[in-house]
Amino acid sequence: MSITLIENNKSLELDVLGYEFPDAEDDYFDANWLNVGIRYDDGQLSFRQVDSCLLAFELAELTETVDAILEGRESGTITDLTEPYLALAVTRTEETYAVQARFVYDTGSPWKEICVCQKMDRRGLAELNDGLKAMYARFPRRDGKG
Repeated sequence: MSITLIENNKSLELDVLGYEFPDAEDDYFDANWLNVGIRYDDGQLSFRQVDSCLLAFELAELTETVDAILEGRESGTITDLTEPYLALAVTRTEETYAVQARFVYDTGSPWKEICVCQKMDRRGLAELNDGLKAMYARFPRRDGKG
């Protein structure tokens, strides 16, 4: 199950496709790197890409933080991911949530990135988090011996 963010003419779809190193057993990080499928389109720029830019335990922490936002225990989060090519943020203002994703699709000089920010209600954020949880359920944290 993928998640999609839409802002005006921009669309960004993210989906966890699998572990980068499916047989990794010796290293905690290698055992948990996830391949993320990215699909982006804004009418001028369009691309599909796979990047190992997320760790399984980071995905779990993100779902837990979004649960805390939905429950009113937190007002927002800016993810601090190990791999700097993907960034996710969620902010609550009254009954509206803003979900932002940034992705560096070209690491040439200077880096080229896209950003999509979608406003949604509580139900929309809960559905997005259900999508993140479904990804984690398919590819949970593994205990590398690192």
